[in-house]
Amino acid sequence: MKWNSSDVDLYNQSKEYIDTAIIPLISVSVDSDFKHTVSKGEFISLVSTELERQLKGRVFLFPSFSYLQNSSTVVEDLSKWGEELQKEFKHVIFLTSDEKLKDKGGDDQNGQLIWLPSMPLEHMDDQLKRKLLQDQIEQILNILLQSWNKS
Repeated sequence: MKWNSSDVDLYNQSKEYIDTAIIPLISVSVDSDFKHTVSKGEFISLVSTELERQLKGRVFLFPSFSYLQNSSTVVEDLSKWGEELQKEFKHVIFLTSDEKLKDKGGDDQNGQLIWLPSMPLEHMDDQLKRKLLQDQIEQILNILLQSWNKS
């Protein structure tokens, strides 16, 4: 389910089955790495959308959480987000390709941080792009299944 009115109506009717919030994390920077930063955000957006498509009825995809790449408060902000979302969702998953966030202790927020290495999709043909995305989705599914089985 996605962040739109009709999906929220569906969520309200079946919230006992939808126990996982997915939040894509998008870093923003317009320095010399501007294009690389945008590419990482594009990759996470595609992975998040495909993950929601495959797990519709079990996950709720929130809008991307955008933050300045050099922000000193992002980990604290994510912790607040996770705390708030855990009032409604049993599992809170943050998806990122930002290695700096992973290194800043992003795992410590109220939720689970899943870091994915970004792949430059710009020059790939569609078939290779789909395969790459599916490989990433399968890795995330394994992590989610482990998390779901613990609870």
